Amino acid sequence: MDILRLNWEATLHFCEELAMAAKRFKPDMIVGLSRGGLVPARILSDIMEVHDIGILGVAFYKGIGKTGDAPIITQELTMDVKGKRILIVDDVADTGKSLVVAKDYLLKKGAREIKVATLHFKPESEFKPDYYAETTTSWVVYPWESHEMEKELGN
Repeated sequence: MDILRLNWEATLHFCEELAMAAKRFKPDMIVGLSRGGLVPARILSDIMEVHDIGILGVAFYKGIGKTGDAPIITQELTMDVKGKRILIVDDVADTGKSLVVAKDYLLKKGAREIKVATLHFKPESEFKPDYYAETTTSWVVYPWESHEMEKELGN
């Protein structure tokens, strides 16, 4: 398996690219998908000056390349999204299934319009984000998950 390890500088650069692309959307709220989307959502919130930021827990991966049967909501969003323009943020659109679940969930809660931003997009994903910084086929390791990756690989 090809692994792409990113440092903080590269990750921040990707977040800045995403923020500039998504700024035209003018979201009322940013929703970070837990866990991978939390850090990028916070950075985009600062750059885009969107202070309403929520967390939606969606679980799918059980390890490197190992998924469950289907993504599930593990943490409900407690903020009101009715009539709002929402930017969903995650680290990578890998299979895209978590993004589909998150978007459907927010639409059912009454969001007016939803766009999705990810740092990376994998061409085999069933869902293509509205905004992404880079396309890759590699397993991406972001700086905030380096300890998790080392444990997973047994290092």
